[in-house]
Amino acid sequence: LPDPRTIGFAPNTHELLVRLFSARGGKAPLDVLTTDGEFHSFRRQSARWEEDARVERRVVPCEPFETFTERYLAALREKTPDIAFVSHVMFKSGLRFDGAEKLASQASPDGMWAVLDVYHSFMAMPCDFSKVADRLFLLGGGYKYAMTGEGAGFIHAPPDFARRPQNTGWF
Repeated sequence: LPDPRTIGFAPNTHELLVRLFSARGGKAPLDVLTTDGEFHSFRRQSARWEEDARVERRVVPCEPFETFTERYLAALREKTPDIAFVSHVMFKSGLRFDGAEKLASQASPDGMWAVLDVYHSFMAMPCDFSKVADRLFLLGGGYKYAMTGEGAGFIHAPPDFARRPQNTGWF
């Protein structure tokens, strides 16, 4: 990333996820484009928000794997969501989303927010997000491949996005 001042930390990615969604605000329900391959923290939380009509999820299946990235991007073009949330690498299958630049090209502070969950790619493979750091949220942690132990969640928030979360965290 080009600027370390865009990185925030928390004990886990769930806390950062809740803060990020609290900053989006606006109309309810938020239209969220996601996949059926997301990790439990997002899958469970977004399902619960959907029960309370805070979000409406559109879920793109990961399979068939060969066409996943294209199908996700097509769903994005079909109807631009308020938040697009997708894992860079899916935790169950290892499937990789290869459309970060195209995803970021649709993002703006006042339009769609794009979130790439990098938990299962951080320190497991080379990742350079410098070309999209100005438009893409990155959410991850060090517990797996960076071997930091528990309690090391991080978020990269692009400049001018999410300036005033309702849930500010403890510090």
